[in-house]
Amino acid sequence: MKFDVIIIGAGAAGLAAMDELTESGFKVCMLEAAEVAGGRIATQIPTGFETAIETGAEFLHGKSPVTKALLRRANIEYTEVQGKMIFVRNGVWIEEQEEDAAPDPLDEKKKDLRADCTIGQFLDTYLPAGEYDEIRKSVTNFAEGFSLADINKASFFAFLKEWEALDEAQYRVKGGYGRLIDALIGWSSVRGGQIKYNETVRRVEYAKDRVTVFTTHNRQYEASKLIVTVSAGVLQSGEISFAPVLGKHDVAIQQIGFGSVIKVIFLFREAFWSEREKDIGFLLSDQSIPTWWTQLPDQTPILTGWIGGPKAALMRSLPQDKICESGLNSLANIFGSSITFLREQLVSSKIVCWDDHSNIKGGYSYNTIDATGAKAILQKPIDDTIYFAGEAVYSGDLGGTVEAALASGKMAAGMITGKHSHAESNR
Repeated sequence: MKFDVIIIGAGAAGLAAMDELTESGFKVCMLEAAEVAGGRIATQIPTGFETAIETGAEFLHGKSPVTKALLRRANIEYTEVQGKMIFVRNGVWIEEQEEDAAPDPLDEKKKDLRADCTIGQFLDTYLPAGEYDEIRKSVTNFAEGFSLADINKASFFAFLKEWEALDEAQYRVKGGYGRLIDALIGWSSVRGGQIKYNETVRRVEYAKDRVTVFTTHNRQYEASKLIVTVSAGVLQSGEISFAPVLGKHDVAIQQIGFGSVIKVIFLFREAFWSEREKDIGFLLSDQSIPTWWTQLPDQTPILTGWIGGPKAALMRSLPQDKICESGLNSLANIFGSSITFLREQLVSSKIVCWDDHSNIKGGYSYNTIDATGAKAILQKPIDDTIYFAGEAVYSGDLGGTVEAALASGKMAAGMITGKHSHAESNR
């Protein structure tokens, strides 16, 4: 069967693109390797949990205009994240206000930098070890934990933007991001958009306005245009071959940073942490699983642990029970509790390592020092026939987010429908 457009990947970017295209009357087929849609949006109710949890994307960051517009259209509410941000170092608890009271050498040293470099190069040049160990640790932990970045590859200028945007409000989608995925599927389905699940793409053959896509089930799909929305990890693996080869686009794909992440979700009998401190929002520690957050303003007694970047890539080789044990040990040290107490309190757990998802291969992208030029290439279609979209292709201020994926998908679709030009991409 011949389609106007084939989309590879039923994540946020692909579904946003299909919504735009089907609204404009295009005949669209989406090929998804998994048995469900959503990609790194994965709202689930696992065994032992009574309410939905986010095993993937969880937060709505800052303004996020595309995401918020879609949520309003779907009549889905979102609520602002609440609670204090607390730093825990060597067992000492420091609230964010106290943290900010100390002079920040980063503010002074960054003024000396004229050209971009990696985070590692900046630290070694301007904040050498021995003299600036605490700020080096803070910068590294933030880059790895928030951006999933390898500091020896990640752009320092990109890091600064994220560091300075920390005070922006964050939100959660009421009932989970999965509700938005369901809405996007529903809107496109009623207009004739088709999703083929369990269809893993292995090869793409293309010429001007002609694409043939081959899947592992020996099926072929044909269209005039193709939008590729799979993760940077899948693209970098080379598991999808293109004929003819992509050339400069393939080089650009390899220049995007893509990080590892492990998410540890613990459901406890009660919110024992409120006895230590009221209104805990986030805990940033020096433990093996360093970052934890509550569900405030929701009172469900869940703590979510997060480890990203190279440390997560190393931890992924551990069995899940060992990762769970590492999480409990981290919390025991943070709260000064016994492991026995935490085990007695633990009702259920869910460990998610996104590197282990064969159709994703990691968490999300980060900006290397080559990423700006790479994204400029990837935002331009090949022969007005093959388009790339996804959070890794987006070049705005909210990289690595659901907003980035949705905006990129809409932009790629807009270039096909004529609603957006190449020059407008991701502005």
